[in-house]
Amino acid sequence: MRWPQKETARDAGTTIGEYTMKTKPISELLLLNILVVLFIIAITFVSSSVLRIILGLPLVLLFPGYALAAALLPKRNALKGIERIVLSLGLSIVVVVIIGLILDYAPWGIRLYPIVIALSIFILATSIVAWYQRRRLAEVDKFTLFS
Repeated sequence: MRWPQKETARDAGTTIGEYTMKTKPISELLLLNILVVLFIIAITFVSSSVLRIILGLPLVLLFPGYALAAALLPKRNALKGIERIVLSLGLSIVVVVIIGLILDYAPWGIRLYPIVIALSIFILATSIVAWYQRRRLAEVDKFTLFS
């Protein structure tokens, strides 16, 4: 949190005396990792295969590509919204195929839990890289989903 001297219309926040506390919205990378953990818990404890498929689709088809796209393209003006979503879908397919090939030669094989763990580690690692890349940019240049 920051305490700038004057409040502008863009940086509205809580005013305490002459200072304004600027509150930042939750990062979509943090939200992405929280969703991954919640999906893992749900996939692990839910026995319904239909619900597992519904919860597993974003984990497989969207989250890995979004985290990788965020790491590769941290700037706000790098891509527009729909282009970022399409790139996320394409990158997710590529990442899942590569992780599947790696797991096929690993002793664990291609099963539910090794795939979920490998994808989760990949999403966490690329989210950390994306966070670091965005941290190095100026506030105006950072891409945020909720801005």
